[in-house]
Amino acid sequence: MIRPSAWRPTPLAGIGFGLALLGAAALAWAGLGALERARARLAQVEAMVRAGAAPAARLLPAELSYPEEDRRAAEAAMLATVRRAATERRLLPERIELVPADTAMPAELMVDITLSGAEADILHVARLLEAGRPAIRFVRWRIARTGPAETAIRLDARAMAVWEPR
Repeated sequence: MIRPSAWRPTPLAGIGFGLALLGAAALAWAGLGALERARARLAQVEAMVRAGAAPAARLLPAELSYPEEDRRAAEAAMLATVRRAATERRLLPERIELVPADTAMPAELMVDITLSGAEADILHVARLLEAGRPAIRFVRWRIARTGPAETAIRLDARAMAVWEPR
């Protein structure tokens, strides 16, 4: 242990202390530059979201997202995919409707789905939507019987897909 009275400033200690201060200042300067660039990028992304623009960088491979240039066209294509899958298996579409767009996530398409029918058909449609292209994933879902003595079941779900114009 060094006693405070035993330490004496030397020119070498002064040079070391000065170099340490210069290094700390250089690191702080670089950190401020990175912070400025991050704030500029955040402002740019916020402006894109307010304008309703699609993200600049691709989120998914091209075949997994809806490629339509217009968001409304992408929403219509997603609704058509869900309706077609339900009608092919002769399910009762109780509700298939769009969820309003979230300005924080402009590339996200959401649909609320309520279908009822035979258990095998409901499960087939769920697998078909999940495995299809473009990708549609269930964010939340619940399967229940339609009544106490019924053989039909009901799928209540929220599905999500990604919209990325090409």
